Amino acid sequence: MVMQFATRGPNAGNCFWGCSQFPLCRGSRTIDGEAAKAAPARPRTPKASRPARSGDTSRGLSLRRGDLLVSSANTLGAGKLVGKDGDGLILEYFDTPGQHPDERRRHTVPREGLKRFTLAPETRVFWRTGTVWRSGRVIDATAHRDIHVRARNWEGYLAEADLYVRWDQPLTDPVGFAGAGLLESPLLADMRRPFLQSTLTQRSAARGMRGALSSAIELYEHQVETVWRVLQDPVQRYLLADEVGLGKTIEAGLVVRELLLDQPDLTVQLILPPFLVEQWRRELSGKFRTGDFPGARIVYSRDDAPDTWEPADLVVVDEAHHLARLAHSDQPELSSRYTRLAEVAGASPRLLLLSATPALHNERAFLAMLKLLDPAVYRDTTPEDLHRRMQARSALGRLFLGLQPHFPGVLLNKRLTEIGAAFPEDAEVAALIDEARQAVGGPDRQVLAVAIGALRTYVSEVYRVHRRMLRTRRTAALHESYRVTGRLRPQQVVLPSSAFAGLASLLDNWRQEALAACEFDEEARREAASAFATAVALSLDPDALCGWAQSRVAATPGEQDALDRIESDLRFVSRRRDLARPLADALTDLFKARERVVVFCPTPQVAGELADVFKEVLPGAVYQHLASDSPAASEQAVRDFEQSRTAAVLVADHSAEEGRNLQFADLLIHVGLPPRANRLEQRIGRCDRWDARREGGAWRSYWVAETTDPQAFAAAWMQILSEGFAVFDTSIASLQHAVDAATDAAWDLLFERGADAAPDAIHMVRTMLEDEVKRVQEQDALDSIEAPTDERSVYGRMMASESQADSFADVTDALLSSRREAGNLRFAPAGDPTHAIGGYEPVSRRTAGQVQMPLVSAARLQRDFVPLAGHRGTFVRKVAVEHEDVRLYRYGDQFIDAVSDFLWNDDRGRAFGMWRWIPTWPWAERLAYRFDYAVEAQPLQDSPESDILDQLAAAWSSDLVDLPSLRRRADALFPPLIVTVWTDASGTPITDGRHLDALQARYAKPAPGQLGGDYALNSERIKHAYELIPAAQWGTRWRAAERSAQRLAHSDDAVEAPRTRALDLAGTDIATRLRQLQLRAARSEGNERAELEEEVETEALAGQELLTALQTPSLRLDSTGVVVVSGRSPEQDGSA
Repeated sequence: MVMQFATRGPNAGNCFWGCSQFPLCRGSRTIDGEAAKAAPARPRTPKASRPARSGDTSRGLSLRRGDLLVSSANTLGAGKLVGKDGDGLILEYFDTPGQHPDERRRHTVPREGLKRFTLAPETRVFWRTGTVWRSGRVIDATAHRDIHVRARNWEGYLAEADLYVRWDQPLTDPVGFAGAGLLESPLLADMRRPFLQSTLTQRSAARGMRGALSSAIELYEHQVETVWRVLQDPVQRYLLADEVGLGKTIEAGLVVRELLLDQPDLTVQLILPPFLVEQWRRELSGKFRTGDFPGARIVYSRDDAPDTWEPADLVVVDEAHHLARLAHSDQPELSSRYTRLAEVAGASPRLLLLSATPALHNERAFLAMLKLLDPAVYRDTTPEDLHRRMQARSALGRLFLGLQPHFPGVLLNKRLTEIGAAFPEDAEVAALIDEARQAVGGPDRQVLAVAIGALRTYVSEVYRVHRRMLRTRRTAALHESYRVTGRLRPQQVVLPSSAFAGLASLLDNWRQEALAACEFDEEARREAASAFATAVALSLDPDALCGWAQSRVAATPGEQDALDRIESDLRFVSRRRDLARPLADALTDLFKARERVVVFCPTPQVAGELADVFKEVLPGAVYQHLASDSPAASEQAVRDFEQSRTAAVLVADHSAEEGRNLQFADLLIHVGLPPRANRLEQRIGRCDRWDARREGGAWRSYWVAETTDPQAFAAAWMQILSEGFAVFDTSIASLQHAVDAATDAAWDLLFERGADAAPDAIHMVRTMLEDEVKRVQEQDALDSIEAPTDERSVYGRMMASESQADSFADVTDALLSSRREAGNLRFAPAGDPTHAIGGYEPVSRRTAGQVQMPLVSAARLQRDFVPLAGHRGTFVRKVAVEHEDVRLYRYGDQFIDAVSDFLWNDDRGRAFGMWRWIPTWPWAERLAYRFDYAVEAQPLQDSPESDILDQLAAAWSSDLVDLPSLRRRADALFPPLIVTVWTDASGTPITDGRHLDALQARYAKPAPGQLGGDYALNSERIKHAYELIPAAQWGTRWRAAERSAQRLAHSDDAVEAPRTRALDLAGTDIATRLRQLQLRAARSEGNERAELEEEVETEALAGQELLTALQTPSLRLDSTGVVVVSGRSPEQDGSA
C-alpha cells in the first residue's frame, strides 16, 4: 500500500491508501481508508514488467540489489541497496549524476526499521542510457515495482534497480548536474533566484531573528533591540523590566518563537497570574504561531499552583515581583512558592522574568528576582548590600543626567572630565570621552548624540544593577516611534440621584470625631487616615459604606454616633434604584455609535448591578470582569469585548486593573476613584498603551462623582491626583515607592484638615515626586538600554527590509502561483495574499473532476505542504496584525520556510543552460558560465583552529555557548548575501560590459515572426554547445570554471568590503565585551567575580571562532548555468 492522490472523481485532491497500480486497479481502499469492495480490474501489461517477487515472511521484506529503501536509523532518505555487512545491509545514497560511484555515501543499517521507498507521483528520478544521464518524474508504479516515468519527449517503464533518487539532503553541488549535461531551462532559475535572494536579505536584515520578522506584530525599535540582546547572548537568563504598557509580553513572545524555530521540540514553562493565562495562550498561538511546533511542549501554569511547575528549556514568569515578594513571607505555604520557583529556575537553562517594578525602594523583591537569574552570584547578597550598590551608582547616574547633547559645551566638558576621573583605569572610556570632546566642538549635534550614547552604553554595561536586566522607559523620543494612546484628565459626570447629597457632610462629621479621638496617638491616626481613604473610595456604594461603618471600631462615643449616622442615612439607599439605574441612564447618553466602553467600579457588587442594568438598556453587548468570576470567564469576556464590531461595554472591578490589555477601548469611565494613586496608574495603564489603530489619538474619559460640591472629599482627591501626581498627564509607574508615600501623606493632610488641605497636599506631592524622579533618573541613566543608531541597528535594517515587502510578495507569487507564468511550482492560489488575505493550496481542482498537483514530490508535499492546506496568509504586515489566524509570509514563516527548504533540496533550476540568439551579435559564439553563491559566515564549521573548535564544542555541550546565538552574532557582523560570478570557458572573469549585458538579460523565448530569442539547452540542443566544448571535456571544464569562480567570489568587492568591515566591527565588539566583563569582574568579588571570569574565557573563545568564520566566509553554490551568446540560432527545429 502506498499514499496516493485522487486525481479525478468526487474525492479529487484527497489523499488515500491505494495499491501501486492505482488508478488502473480503481484503488484498494476508500478515501476513509476502509477496505473497498472488490471490483473487476482491467488487465494491463507494462512495457518493462518483471516477475512478482515472493514475500520474505521472516524478514517482512523480499529484497534484492538495487531496491530503494528508507532506514529509520538515519534521516538521509532513500538509499539504494548495494550489499550486506554481517547482519546489516549497505545502503548507497545518491547526490548528483556527476558524483563518482566511489564518492557516494554508504551506510550500514539494521534490517529492523527498513521500508521500501515510495515512488509516489512527481518524484524526481534519474537513470543512465549508455553513458548519458537522463531525468524524469514518476507517474505511477506497478505491483512488480516497475516504474512509469515521464521525461522530455519520452515516456515508459523502468526497473527500480535502474533508477536513482536524490537523498534527503540539501543540494550543495549543482555542478554535479551541469557537468553531467542535465540542464534545465533558465526559466525556473530566474523564478527561484529572486525568492532566495529576498529570504536571504530578510535573514541578513533580521540578524537571523526570523521569528521577529514572521510574527504577526508591528515592529518597534525598543522591543526588537531588547529581543536581539537576549537572543545574541549565550546565557539567556534575563529580567525584562520595561515600564507598564511598553510590550514586555511581546518581547517574551518573540523570544519564545525564535527559540522554537531554533529547537522545534523546545519545552516551555510559563508561570502566570491566573487572569493572564488565557491571554498568554491566545497571544502565543495567534501572534507567534506556537501551534506550528507540534513537537514542542508549552505548559501554561498559574502562579498560585507551584505543584504544576516543572523545569524546562525556557521558563517565563510574568509579574515576577509578586512571587519574589513571597521569598520572605512568614507564611510557609507562600514562601514555599518562591522556593519551588527557585528550584525550577535553577534547573532550567533559560529564564525570562517580566516585571516593571523598579529596583529602587524594592530591594528585597528585586534581590529575590536576581537570585533566580544568578543563584550562584547572589547567594550571599543581602538587601542592604544591593541598596548600597544602588546608592554608589547614584553619583555616576547624576553625571550622565548632566550629559545631554543640547547642554552648553562648557558643562558637557566638565561632565566628561568627571566621568573620566571615575574610570582612570579604562582605556576604552578614555577613548570614548575623547570622541565626545571632539563632537562637543563640532557643528553636528547628531554626531555628539551618537558619541554620548556610545559612552553611556559602554559604562552602563559595567554599572547596570544586573547585566541581564533590560529596561525601557517612556520618553519623548520613544513616543515618536511607539505611539501610546495618551492620557487626559477625565470630565466629571455627577450622579443624578439625591440619595447621596448629604454624604460629604456625614463623612466630614466622622472625620472630625475620629481625628479628635486619635490626636495624641500617631499609629491610630495613620490607621484612621487609611480608613478615611477607604470610606471616600466607597462613597458610591451605599451597602459597602454601610458595611465599613458597621465594621469600624469607634474610639469614642462621638465617633460611634457619627458611624451610626452614616449607617442609618444609607440604610434605605438602593444600589440599583439610586445608583445603577440613574447612572446607566446618564452614561448611555455619552456613548457614541460603535464605541467600546470600559467602566471601572469601586466594588464587585456595584459592577455586577451596573452590568445588569446596562444589559436592560443597551442594545449592544455588555460584558463583565469581576474578581468573583473565573479567570477563563474573564478572559473570554475581554476577548469578546475586543472582537465586538458594534457598541460594547465592559464593566469591571479592581480585578481588571493589572495585567489586562485594554488598548482597544474608546471610552474609559471611573465610577469613583481608587484610594491609592498607584492603583489608578495601573488602571489607566490598561488603556494608555500602544494602539496602531488610533496612532496616538487619545481615548475619551469620564469620572463619576456623587455631588457637584467642590469641597467634597472625592473632588479634593481628584484634584490631588490630577495636579499633584499628574497621573492623567504622564505615567508614574516608575515612582511606585514615592507614590505610595505621597499617597499616605496626602490622605493624612485631608484627614487632618479636610478638603481645604487639597492645595497644600498638591504642593507636597509634587515636591516628593520631584525628588524621586531625580533618583529614578539617576538609576535609569545606567539601566535603560540605548538602541544603536548606526548600521548595527537591527531594527533599522529590519525596517529597510520591510519596505521591500511588495517586491517579496511579487517574486513569491511568481514562483508559486499557477495563475502566473508557466513553469513555476504550480501551487493553487486562493484569495489575494499579495494585497489582502489568501494562500497557496497544494492541490487544485480543475474541470471534469481532475486536479493539478504542484511540481513537488508527493512525499515532500505530504510532509510539508498538505498539513498547511487551507491556511490563510498575507504579505501585508498590517493585515496580519489586524486579523487573527492569518500567517505573515516572511522568512521564518512555516510555509515560506517549507518553500525555501524545498528549493535548496530540489535540483530543478539549479543547473541551466541556454543558447541566446542576438541577431546583432558581432562576434563568434561565446560560452560563459554563471555561478550564484550564497555567502555567509558560519561559526563552528570547518575551523582551522581545531583546538579552539574542540573547546567551543565542549562549552556548547555544557550550555556555556549557545550555537544559534553565535550564528546570530555572525549574521549581524557579516550579513549573508548572494554574489554572481561570470567566467568564460577558460575560467577567466568576464568584464566586458556589452558581453555582461547580453548575459544578464532575463530569459525570453523566441517570439513568432521575430528574430532572436533564448533556446534552452535540452538533451537535444546541447550538442550545439558541445561544438564549443566537447562532450568528453564538458564536466571537467565546468569543474575547472567552478574552482576559478570560488576564488573570484572570495575576492569580489561585494564580499571583500563587508568582510573587512565585519572583521573591524567584530574586533572592536569582542574587545569591548571583554573589557566590560573584565572591568565588571574587577569591581566584583566572590561568586560574581568567579562567574564573570569564566564568562570572559568563554567570550574569548567565541570571539576567536567568530573572527575565524568572518576571515573566510563559506560559499554555498545555489545555482550554475551556461550561456552561449551567438549571432545565429541553434541548428535544430522545435520549440524553446
